[in-house]
Amino acid sequence: MNADKLCCLWLALICPQLAAESLVLVSDLNGRYGSTTYDSRVSEAIYTIVELQPELVISTGDMVAGQKQPDLDSEGLDLMWAGFNRVVTDPLRQAGIPFTVAVGNHDGSAFPAFALEREHFEKQWRSRVPELDILPGSEWPRRYAARMDGLFLLAFDGTLPGKLPEEERQFVERMLQSYSHKATATIVFSHLPMWPFTKGREQDTLDDPEFLSLLHENGVDVYASGHHHAFYAGIDDAGMVHLSVGALGGNARAFSGGNKRQPFSYAIVNIADGMVSISSRAAPEFRQEVPPANLPETMVGPLGKLQRYETPVPLRP
Repeated sequence: MNADKLCCLWLALICPQLAAESLVLVSDLNGRYGSTTYDSRVSEAIYTIVELQPELVISTGDMVAGQKQPDLDSEGLDLMWAGFNRVVTDPLRQAGIPFTVAVGNHDGSAFPAFALEREHFEKQWRSRVPELDILPGSEWPRRYAARMDGLFLLAFDGTLPGKLPEEERQFVERMLQSYSHKATATIVFSHLPMWPFTKGREQDTLDDPEFLSLLHENGVDVYASGHHHAFYAGIDDAGMVHLSVGALGGNARAFSGGNKRQPFSYAIVNIADGMVSISSRAAPEFRQEVPPANLPETMVGPLGKLQRYETPVPLRP
């Protein structure tokens, strides 16, 4: 047996939850402002993701290093996206793994000053539509709904903290009401979380109880986000999972109220037999899971309390 087959067999033994319905989520891969290269751990993460052969890879944003004054020009933005494609997009495509994205604040912030970055984000992804069933009413790539077998996926622009803009909320409501009831499971993803997971990012959340209620009312199973640079999975009082995807680039952060930085990581979501399973893989080799016991037992924010994920969660009705 050759080395590649031995490696795949070993991964199957240590990662039994990576069955046919597995998804991998990555986030916050960028380096310093204007960077066109990536830390070697990003390449190592992509290498191990390709080994795992998930059905889909999702980015919850911050793929390139924009959002700073003075603005980057078009050439600088194109060079950043070319660097991202070399390290992330192209290897996944060559491996035949679909890759879909949500916009991050460093990719194309909704703040008016970053219109050129938004333009280049849309230019970058307009011709890179993943092999998913993109549903009518979508506005790919900034906000869209897609179907993959029985899974319903919904991405929106969550790059502004505070209350979700009305236009964005209406889009989410419209797509959920049109499609989520037909799905076996529903995953909504964007960049900002709804809970203050990490130190120094406590104000960078979607602090919007009406939006949270909208997700609850439409049976959303998982809300996935980035931006806070730490892996955390918690369950709210309605039974919905909030997944904060760890960073692969930049700096890994400590949880709110603590000082110990979390490892660089990516997350894995598996949906099978009516249950949602969550795990992550940590740098440097991305072979070890971050134990749930290493995460805070609860996470408290303006929208209430999350209970730490420890065992698979039933899909919501």
